[in-house]
Amino acid sequence: MQAQIVTKAVILNRSLKKILLIRRSPDDFGGWEGPGGSVEEGETLEEAVVREVREETGLDVEPERILYASLDEICGKKVIFIVYLCITAEESVILSSEHVDYRWADKAASEEMLQGGVARDFKRHGIYELKW
Repeated sequence: MQAQIVTKAVILNRSLKKILLIRRSPDDFGGWEGPGGSVEEGETLEEAVVREVREETGLDVEPERILYASLDEICGKKVIFIVYLCITAEESVILSSEHVDYRWADKAASEEMLQGGVARDFKRHGIYELKW
């Protein structure tokens, strides 16, 4: 099975006790998610998640650990998601053109905002039980 590898970030700001959620353009899914994207040739997984977060949000993050991995099918292609817990002390977000909005969300707000596979994965992998 050929699959694309994508890193995603759950970005935690411990002083806010919130995670960052970004919203895709309505032309491209339109839902809330964490930043991330494809791993480029020669990159480690950690380098990829740091680069993607910086490109999509302008934030510098420190990958703390892998939270979970999941397999999904998007537009007929298999995608392996490697999801990292990333830490930042920054609050100011500069969105890329891929996204139209962002929110620093507490647990209750993120449960309301997230849908589909991301929402299922957060519940299945105990993200809401983590100390925020």
